[in-house]
Amino acid sequence: MRVLAPSEQRFVRHGTYTGRSVSVSGQLDTAALKEAFAALQLAFPVVLCRIGEDAAGAGYLLRPGDSRVGASVTEGDVQTVGLPATPVDPGTQLAYLDAVVSGADRWRVTLFAHHSVADAGHCVELLSRFWGYYTDIVESAPISVVPQDYPQSLEWHVARRGITAGRVSGLEGVTRPLEVVPVPVGDSAPTSLARPRRVRLDEAVTARIVGLGRQQGVSVNGLVTAALLRAYASETSDGTVPLGCLYPVDMRPRLDPRVAPAEGTNMAGLASFAAEVDPSGSVIELAQRISQRLRDDLADGTVQQSVLHFPDFFGPSRIHSLAGHVAITNTGAVPPFRTPGGLALTDYEIVYLSAHPRPSTGASAAITFLIYTFHGQLAVGLLGGGANADQLLVAVRKELNALSVETIEERPTGGAA
Repeated sequence: MRVLAPSEQRFVRHGTYTGRSVSVSGQLDTAALKEAFAALQLAFPVVLCRIGEDAAGAGYLLRPGDSRVGASVTEGDVQTVGLPATPVDPGTQLAYLDAVVSGADRWRVTLFAHHSVADAGHCVELLSRFWGYYTDIVESAPISVVPQDYPQSLEWHVARRGITAGRVSGLEGVTRPLEVVPVPVGDSAPTSLARPRRVRLDEAVTARIVGLGRQQGVSVNGLVTAALLRAYASETSDGTVPLGCLYPVDMRPRLDPRVAPAEGTNMAGLASFAAEVDPSGSVIELAQRISQRLRDDLADGTVQQSVLHFPDFFGPSRIHSLAGHVAITNTGAVPPFRTPGGLALTDYEIVYLSAHPRPSTGASAAITFLIYTFHGQLAVGLLGGGANADQLLVAVRKELNALSVETIEERPTGGAA
């Protein structure tokens, strides 16, 4: 048993599971699917652990219980993402696999992992290993199941590398005075699932955005973030809008030594960017400022130590508020998953499940964007937005399409004078 670190505690109150849902075409062997998930549970014992809470709401990572819940397979609508057939409970285990079949060759397979122990990098690693096990089982290849050590928190990893809290968090640009509002105790609400609405670009448009970033010397993350901020600003006001943006940065490749995907739970430091966003201004200039701010904050170690300031922003001991920021999570390119012949993963979505949502103890983002690339196609998901969500997505598509046809000025090449 260990108490969860602040980077992990954030997801205890609502019982938040992060899900990766794939649409599958072809015949899927349900016995092999269940066997593959059982192998995953043995290889990554943290998914069989449980989370307990004390009277104050603090979460504890507990050893696995006496029994485990296997994969569930049911018939249903594969066009939607619904609640798992098996009730999800952090007090039982921390990962579930739900498969839905329609006809003989249309499937939806969703892996849910508790966000306290699995962020995007860890969750994708679990999904990749699952499909690897499944492929080997179907192809009658021997599988090697070696139990992994329990992953550690980002706080643990930075401490091991001698990183200490600095004078600033790096989030000052989006920080607001804390307004303490009494939170009713109440009972947990029923389990709920959030499936973000999406904008998806084709491969050609995605490739042009990547090419623009390469030629302008600016990251794709900077370009897309700039486009999203402009879209949000255009739907918020008729002119320039002051916006604060907050986004996670995966520390695995940025710590020395590097951290493997399954060695960390939530390995995201936080970075911020605040600016007066003018939708009629230059998207390239805005993207350059976003990218430069991140480079600077990584170079001086601000992002690396940001996690050590989390208690100031999250949980009962917080002294600052981040209310009203635009949250942007970019999980990058989804790696190809190994599948047997005749089986194809045709779509990929990020979803969230709250096993026991409770009244919030802190201010949330004004809007949350989720960015990822699957099969060479850029996707942007949207959480929040209320009645204006569809209109905001239209603005997002408009900005991204405009970005893909942005004029690229030819840079001078070397040569004789």
